[in-house]
Amino acid sequence: MKGNGELKSVFKKLYALLDRKQKRNFVIILLIMIVSAALSQMTPKAVGWLTDDILRQNQVQFVKVIPLLILILIINVVNELIKILRRIIVEDTATKTEKKGRGMVILSLLRAPLAYFKNNMTGNIHGRLNRCLEGTVKLEKLMFMDFAPAIFNSIAAIAVIFTTLPVILALPMMLVIPIGTAIVIRQISTQRGIRVELLETKSAMDGTVVELLNGIEVIRITDSIQLEERRFDRKSEFLRKKEMKHHLQMAKYDSLKFVNEAVFTVLMIGISTYLAFKGVISIGDVLTAYLCFAQLIKPLEELHRILDELSECMVLAEDFFRMAELPNDFSYLPAAGGEGSGRTSTGMVDIQKLKFSYEDGETVIDDISIRIPGGEFLGIAGPSGCGKSSLIKAVCKLEQCQGDIFIDGRDIRTLSREDISRIIALVPQNPFLVAGTIYDNICYGLDREVSEREVQEAVRKACLTEFTDSLPDKLQTVIAEGGGNLSGGQKQRIAIARVFLRKPRILILDEATSALDNTSEKRIQTEIEKLKQEEGMTIISIAHRLTTLQNCDEIIVMNKGVIAQTGTFDELVDQEGIFSDMYYGRLK
Repeated sequence: MKGNGELKSVFKKLYALLDRKQKRNFVIILLIMIVSAALSQMTPKAVGWLTDDILRQNQVQFVKVIPLLILILIINVVNELIKILRRIIVEDTATKTEKKGRGMVILSLLRAPLAYFKNNMTGNIHGRLNRCLEGTVKLEKLMFMDFAPAIFNSIAAIAVIFTTLPVILALPMMLVIPIGTAIVIRQISTQRGIRVELLETKSAMDGTVVELLNGIEVIRITDSIQLEERRFDRKSEFLRKKEMKHHLQMAKYDSLKFVNEAVFTVLMIGISTYLAFKGVISIGDVLTAYLCFAQLIKPLEELHRILDELSECMVLAEDFFRMAELPNDFSYLPAAGGEGSGRTSTGMVDIQKLKFSYEDGETVIDDISIRIPGGEFLGIAGPSGCGKSSLIKAVCKLEQCQGDIFIDGRDIRTLSREDISRIIALVPQNPFLVAGTIYDNICYGLDREVSEREVQEAVRKACLTEFTDSLPDKLQTVIAEGGGNLSGGQKQRIAIARVFLRKPRILILDEATSALDNTSEKRIQTEIEKLKQEEGMTIISIAHRLTTLQNCDEIIVMNKGVIAQTGTFDELVDQEGIFSDMYYGRLK
């Protein structure tokens, strides 16, 4: 089990998840468990009284026994009813904790540094979230449905045993508790490492499954199903062997617990029977002691399961709070004193001496300075890996770089994510679509109500009308998660339609029309340029298809993290260099 400090920390955080009503219910649950434990001991006592009463009389009328039987029935029914009440309260608390906990982790993940997602597989994160949240909720249930009731019932049973039997008999019977507990603790301590390893292995396998499903087309094209089957089988066999090792050890300790309980049960029956023959205690006391002892060792039989699951749930709860307490991405942190570098700028986008490197030290952007006046159409070209996308991420405050970036004269360090969302719209090559209607996806992220006419106009400008009109439910057609039932061009047009509704001050197109045919691309470009003129919008466009950049006011050509060329489209085509090499297909 964990150290006291770690246990206290987890339970303190778990308690903090409860609202005021749940904390009040926590007290009610404790009272219910105390009453239930007391009622559980009434049946053994009643059976003992009934037995002694029968033995003292030669003839007993059954009618006189009925009231006692009714009392036993009432006690057991009442006890069961309050247990049901306890369960309802616990389940209500658990479901609320699960809802709140899931929201906490999702919010934590959405605000986490992007590096976290580069270092953790998506499937692994998803699997961890489900397991650690399930374990955290289960921890609550174990505490109030199993562990605490077992403790209260054991205390009540011990109290009845000591008030029924002589101390000389009761004390040796209590040895079953420390011996059984020692076996359980030893069992947990030797198996805990394996259980953690099993959890980590299962998380890794979740990541492998997602990896395989994402690559299903490549796997089929390369006919590598057998290769992947063997690879997955090796991981499964490793997991199976670990599980079997764990199960064998569990069986060994279970047998030790059984022997311990059997020895003390026989010892208790033998000694109490002997004392009854000697007249020290009554036959009814023997039955009462046996029934109470059975209630005492019953929690011991479950103690391993309870503590073992508690130990596992503690590991999962710790992982849950680690996920819920991920550090915020730098873009969500307020600037020190609400101020930037102290420099000023008059451009809509002004980049000064920008540098960016990955964690391994590889330089991606090396001392770049760019000034983009308001209303300008800037194109960015260059070979793959030259730093184009990293530059765009820096402007969108998605990557933390050295140097200064000003957006509409304000240091980007002083801009919140809300500020940036009101100024900048980014249309990536692979748009983000949610499982919902086309209408909902077009309106995604807007902070204002839009009319049906506005949406229809945006659909027309994005060349979506013909497609949506061909659907039975038109704009109310439901699309799959990630737009799985749409083509690449259809997804890009939906993302572009958002632009015509948002009308941003700065529009960034990152290969946003790469999946469109030439005709659609030109029509959409014309509409975007109209919007640019109407709104005075600044446009930054990245494109591998260089003809997309023909109408740019200026184009910068990047190579190995620096600006290699600048000029208009015609100027760059006529110049020797990277741009003309790309245009004429000479770049290798």
